[in-house]
Amino acid sequence: MTFKLSPGALDRDLVFDFFWKFSAFECALKREGFLRAGRKNAAEPDWDCFGREIQGRFARVSDPGFKEAVKELVRLSPRRQVVRDGELQWDIVVRSEGESDEAFTLRLLKTARNNLFHGGKYPDGPIDEIARDRNVLRAALVILEGCYEIHAGVKRWVDEAA
Repeated sequence: MTFKLSPGALDRDLVFDFFWKFSAFECALKREGFLRAGRKNAAEPDWDCFGREIQGRFARVSDPGFKEAVKELVRLSPRRQVVRDGELQWDIVVRSEGESDEAFTLRLLKTARNNLFHGGKYPDGPIDEIARDRNVLRAALVILEGCYEIHAGVKRWVDEAA
């Protein structure tokens, strides 16, 4: 059997760039100590702890497009897949009371990643809004770059992986 699912209009370079940088960043988070035990003690990056650590630091990012990327990701608001009444459905990612800009943005970033890499983009057939998906990934990449810039420890581990 041959797996013949063509990515069609998806931008392969953009998807690969996002995948590569996101995976390197998660590895760096774990190596820097942003680590938690998941199911069956699987090592997982602790994005929540990282979000608390960088709270207030988004203002330090030097890339002039960073602030716009954060606004764009929030505007596009990737939804998360849930199971309701035994069926796949979508929920809006709602900002928690008192949640920092950094923590909320990181939750949206993870949601975009989960949708792309865990099949959340194909629940009802082909993707209708390819341009929207590109914009989500572009914004997510700029945000990852900014997070890399503002945490010296994570930056060191990412650089070592490169």
